[in-house]
Amino acid sequence: MKFVLVAGASGYLGRHVIAELKQKGYRVRALVRQRDVLWKRGETLAPAVGAEVDEIVVGDVTQPASLSGVCRNIQVVISCVGLPRIPVSGATPPTHEQLDYHGNRNLLIEAIQTGGVEKFVFVSHFQAHLPPQLPLIAAKNHFMEDLQKSVMTSYTLRPHLFFSELLPFLYLAKKGRVWLPETPQKFNPIHGRDVASACVKGILAKEKEQDLGGPVTHDFESIARIAFEALAMEPKIHRGPMGSVVRGSMGLFQKQQAEIYAFLKSPLFEMGLAPQSGKRELLKYFQAFAKSPFFRPD
Repeated sequence: MKFVLVAGASGYLGRHVIAELKQKGYRVRALVRQRDVLWKRGETLAPAVGAEVDEIVVGDVTQPASLSGVCRNIQVVISCVGLPRIPVSGATPPTHEQLDYHGNRNLLIEAIQTGGVEKFVFVSHFQAHLPPQLPLIAAKNHFMEDLQKSVMTSYTLRPHLFFSELLPFLYLAKKGRVWLPETPQKFNPIHGRDVASACVKGILAKEKEQDLGGPVTHDFESIARIAFEALAMEPKIHRGPMGSVVRGSMGLFQKQQAEIYAFLKSPLFEMGLAPQSGKRELLKYFQAFAKSPFFRPD
C-alpha cells in the first residue's frame, strides 16, 4: 500500500484525511508544526489521530529548510495546508500568500526534488462567483498554476464551506435570538470527513480536479433554524440590512461582535452551489458539538 504524506495534518481537514487513509489501509506520515497536538481531539470535533499515524515529522511549510527529507519514500502528498477561510477578529499570521501559496509551493518543490512522489493532491476552495482578487482565492489559484505547470501529476479538490465553519450560528442561537442580513445566498456546506473521503479517492482518480459540496442546500435562515434545533430551543430569527444586524448583535455578542460581523459579511457565502456529494448532516454535527466540552458560549 502507498505511503502518503499529509501536510496540514493537525488541522480540521488534515485529521479527517488521516483517519480516512488509515481506514483504507494506507501508511501515513503526518507533517505538523507541533507533535503533541495530534493526540488531542480538534476543537471542531476532528479526531485525535496521533496513535494512528505511522510517522510524525515536525516542520513548517513556510520554512523550506525544515522540509528536508519529508517526502523521502513517499508516493503521494496530500496538502491540506491553508489559513482558515472564514475571517476572525484579530491578526492571523502568516498571510494567505505566505501559507496558501508559498507554503504549498515549498512542499511541491521538496516533493519534486526528492523524487518518487507519484501524485500531489491539493485541497483548494470552491470559488464560483468569488472575486479572483480575494486573497484566499488569489493565493490558491497562484499555487494551482504552478502545480499544473510542474512535472508532478496532480489532483485538485475544491470543497465548499465545512460544517465546522458554520459554528458561529450555534453561538448566535445560544444567545436566544439570531439577527440575519437580508441576503438571497444559497450554499451547500459539507462535513470534513466527506471531503477527506474525496481526497483519498483522488489518489487513484483519473480526473485532474473536482468541485465538491454537501448534499443539502442552505441559506442563512435554514442554518439558524438547524442551530436552534440542535440546542432544543425555540427559533427566534430577525432579518434586516447589515446595519440593523450589527446593532441587534451588539447587545448579544460583546467580545464576539467583531468576529460575528466579519463572519456574516464574508464573501464566501456568495460562492454559489457546488456539485452535491457527501452523506453527513449538519444537524447531527451541530448536536455533537453542542454536547462537547468545546462548546463554550459564555
